[in-house]
Amino acid sequence: MITYLSSLYDVFPEPPQIHPLFDMESQRRVQEYREMAQTLLYWCREKTSLLQERAFPTTLIELKRLLSDLNRFRSEEVPPRLRDKQRLFTIYKELEKYFESIGEVDVETELRPESLEKAWHRLMSALADRDMILQQEVQRLERLQKLADKVQREYKHTETVITKIETRISEESRRIERLHPVEAKNIVEGLEGDIRHLEQPLQEMNDDCHSLKDGRYPQAGDLHKKVTKLHQRWSQLRTTFHTSLVQKLSGLSYPVQETTITKQTRVVTETRQIGTNPYFRDVQEYTEWCQSKLKQLLTSDYGSDLPSAKVERERHQHEHKVIDQFHSKIIQAERHQSNFSGDELQLYQQKLSQLQKIYAELLSTSTKRQSDLDALADFLAVATAELSWLNDREQIEVSRDWADKNLDLSAVHRYYENLMSELEDREKHFATILDRGEALLVQQHPASKCVEGHLQALQSQWSWLLQLTLCLEVHLKHATDYHLFFDEIHEAETWLAKRDDILNTKYSQSEFSLDQGEGLLRGMQDIREELNAFGGRVARMQDQATTIVPLKQRKQPVNRQCTVQTICSYKQGNISLEKNESCTLLDTSGRVKWRVKTNKGAEGSVHGVCLLLPPPDQEAIEAADRLKRLFDRSIALWQKKQLRLRQNMIFATIKVVKGWDFEQFLAMGAEQRTAIRRALNDDADKLLAEGDPADPQLRRLRREMDEVNRLFDEFEKRARAEEESKQASRIFTEQCISLKTRLEEMARELDHIILSPMPRDLDSLEHAVQILEDYKRRLGLLEPDLKHLQETFRTITLKTPALKKSLDNLLELWKELNTQASLHGDRLKLLEGALAGLEDNEQVISDLEGKLSRQLELPSSQEGLYEVFKRLSSIQETISAQQPEMDKMNDSADQLGRMGVPTKVLGDLKRLHANVERLNSRWNNICGQLAERLRSVETAIGLMKNLQTSIVVEETWVEKQTEKLQALPTATSARELDTMLGEAMERAPRIEQVNLTGGRLIREAKIYDGKCLHYIDWLVEIRPSFSPPRQDLRPPDADPGATDVYSRRLDTLNERYESLLEQLTQRLKTAIEVNGADGLTQIVRARCEIYDPTLTGTVTSPTLVINNCDPIDDIMIACMTAGFHLYAIVIIDNNRIALGSAKASTCTGPNAVFTERFDCL
Repeated sequence: MITYLSSLYDVFPEPPQIHPLFDMESQRRVQEYREMAQTLLYWCREKTSLLQERAFPTTLIELKRLLSDLNRFRSEEVPPRLRDKQRLFTIYKELEKYFESIGEVDVETELRPESLEKAWHRLMSALADRDMILQQEVQRLERLQKLADKVQREYKHTETVITKIETRISEESRRIERLHPVEAKNIVEGLEGDIRHLEQPLQEMNDDCHSLKDGRYPQAGDLHKKVTKLHQRWSQLRTTFHTSLVQKLSGLSYPVQETTITKQTRVVTETRQIGTNPYFRDVQEYTEWCQSKLKQLLTSDYGSDLPSAKVERERHQHEHKVIDQFHSKIIQAERHQSNFSGDELQLYQQKLSQLQKIYAELLSTSTKRQSDLDALADFLAVATAELSWLNDREQIEVSRDWADKNLDLSAVHRYYENLMSELEDREKHFATILDRGEALLVQQHPASKCVEGHLQALQSQWSWLLQLTLCLEVHLKHATDYHLFFDEIHEAETWLAKRDDILNTKYSQSEFSLDQGEGLLRGMQDIREELNAFGGRVARMQDQATTIVPLKQRKQPVNRQCTVQTICSYKQGNISLEKNESCTLLDTSGRVKWRVKTNKGAEGSVHGVCLLLPPPDQEAIEAADRLKRLFDRSIALWQKKQLRLRQNMIFATIKVVKGWDFEQFLAMGAEQRTAIRRALNDDADKLLAEGDPADPQLRRLRREMDEVNRLFDEFEKRARAEEESKQASRIFTEQCISLKTRLEEMARELDHIILSPMPRDLDSLEHAVQILEDYKRRLGLLEPDLKHLQETFRTITLKTPALKKSLDNLLELWKELNTQASLHGDRLKLLEGALAGLEDNEQVISDLEGKLSRQLELPSSQEGLYEVFKRLSSIQETISAQQPEMDKMNDSADQLGRMGVPTKVLGDLKRLHANVERLNSRWNNICGQLAERLRSVETAIGLMKNLQTSIVVEETWVEKQTEKLQALPTATSARELDTMLGEAMERAPRIEQVNLTGGRLIREAKIYDGKCLHYIDWLVEIRPSFSPPRQDLRPPDADPGATDVYSRRLDTLNERYESLLEQLTQRLKTAIEVNGADGLTQIVRARCEIYDPTLTGTVTSPTLVINNCDPIDDIMIACMTAGFHLYAIVIIDNNRIALGSAKASTCTGPNAVFTERFDCL
């Protein structure tokens, strides 16, 4: 019972996760909620632990990087997790009904929404606190950095001043005894003032160093040492000053009164000049401005990072431009020297010299600061970019989850190779950046602290990334071994399960045939060999299991302390670990950093990527042991199945032998029968010898073997009697082989005929038909031999299935050859129809295309149109007569395609179909062209009938009117000319109708001509051999076409009509000018009498036009109503008249509105 339960436990070690009686979908949702909530909770705890860490770096660059990482975490990682939390709350709300149905909440307390909300709130609080603290630390370090830069600048400036004073003291001490006492006293007083002025900056620098120490600035100690040395140097300078100059000066004798008076005089004179003279006042202001700017430049900041350095550079570029432009004022002050003479000139030159010296120092300092800012900004740009790249690679490595079951190891392998290659490529670039920074430090750059900080950060990050690459290499190796081991375990278990399944199914048969039994025995032996080879693999995997690291423990909480090993050196805060050093793991709730305890007792957080959980992995050992148990069970199962298979094999053999009839017995052959009998007896004797004599199965085996031996004896006797019939069978076989050889040769020949290229013309087709007919003839000559073979088969006494099958195969081959030959003959007949149709139709279509291409233009006469219509009708009749031939060709090609051809000649069939399709396309184009041309010709015939009648009438009328006008005398009355002009204007609609009809005809002719030319272009494109008709070979008297003829006739008619109107108008104007106002009055009165007799009295004399304009309007309205076109004469004065014209938009009667007044000519 214990063994049985243990085997069940091995098969079912754990109960199913999903209860079979509850709602499957809801349970799946609960499992999904549990996994997602567990992931979110672990993430919140890990990030909260990281955010609560307060071991901040001491450099401003690293602090800003931490702040940037925090902002990136807030913007990139928090929103997706917030969406996951909301989704979890939604899923939990949907599952509440399921929890009510089962009577319990199937979710752990820590995974419920309220617990998740508390963990999320703690995370957000830790995030806000860390952001506030980092902001404060950044602001504090920025203030300290600015203060340190200020101390550095003041230190350099003070050091420079002390050096200059030392040089001056050395020089003055050698020549003071040779100077005038008053001049020596002035020099000593000046040096004493300079030394005294240095005391306050030194004290300020000392105070600033104490402030830096109080603020825990990293380089505060170094700065304080330098300031202290500088102060000692200043004290030594003051002592040297008193020893070298003051004591020597006290030994000199000079008149005190003279000195005092001279000094007072000079001071009073300078004060008066500066107060009263504007030039002196300008020089003084310029000097003060330069001193102020110089002091401002010496105390200006250089920035602590790239943005601030760029701001300082832009600000100083503006300042440098102002300083450079200030040089114009210096030049102006130099020009003012011409306004002075004597002592004033000497005093002015002294002040100007002082200004020039200070300005030169200011310009030099500004230029140097500009250069320093450019060098600093360039260095910070490349250093910041390199730090960003290093930080990105660091973030990838420290956040990689090696315990993720979905980890893509191939992608990690590629990333590792690319990273190492990239590090090798960037090493020279990194060294170049370090060299640039070192060069700035060697040159004593004013912002050397900032440069030094960036260099330290670069070197630190580069070294740290190299350590992380070592960690990546080690973790990648162990992760690869881990996943390969478990993949191999799974593969091995699957392999054993398949072998067990085969043994329990395929090799557990109790009844099978003899051949099947032999195959089963061979298969059993093969399985045994496979199991023997698999045993070495199991032993190897058991050994390998002890070297697998426990990867899953990296994401599981620490229930008890364990030992971990460092992969690389690690130093941060109070934690210092060497490579391969062992320490105690305390907590892994933070996914990025773990809490450990070193051998020295120090506790702290260490990046988890630097730590390795040492082997063995208990899960791997259990998997290997489980595989060993499965392997032992498979060996036992094989032994059991092997014994049972041997017994069943003997019984199967006995059953097969008993089922033999005499024909089967003879078909095997004497040697095979003897071998079977001997093997069966040997196997049975061996099994009887190994087994228990009292076994019922063995007793049954003995009885069965006796019966089988008796059966063999009977069959042997009958076999000798049937030996004679074998001779007849041998003869049949020989004849069958001979005939089969000839039929196979004929089959190969037929295949060659069928697979030959398809004929492309009728001559080749005729040759192919002759070859096929000859083949059919020779195939028919084999029919008597086949009938003789059938007679030989009937004479055989013991007909075996093999002989019958041979004869049937020959008969089937004979029928198949006849069928294939007939089918190929049908193909050739269809091909003949298609090829004949191609040749005949090609000739007809080429003739039709030639006829259509010879017609290029629409004729200009009705006879020509009727002739074209007749030719087109004839072509249409030809098409109708040829259409059945085209259909016959297409039917033959389609039937040949449906019948199918071998793949080898499929290209020939496609070529034939392509030729048919090409011919059909030309045929369809001919039909379309014919239909369109017939329609155009019919339309042109109708239009030309109407046009020829009307255009002749209008041409005749215009010609008569022109002759009539030319025949009129010069003194013709205006009234008669006006009548002719009216008639001409009334003729305009008829002329317009002629133009409209002619335009339609010309448009139809152009369409016809364009289609003809387009058709010729198409023929040239598809038929390279086609030669289009040449225009230059047309006879001179050829019809130019309706387009040209009627365009010229209409143009001529319109020109003659317009000329007639122009001549009438000119003659009428001339007549009116000759007759004067009387002539106009007669015309107007005549018009008015016709349309409105009441207006005739208004036109009595020209004075009415001058005195009153309204009658003139009435007269013009009457003229417009009557259709008069050259309207009025307005008398401007007694000696001059002017013709005018007017147009009315609406004239419906005598009272119509005259909307547009006439324009004076």
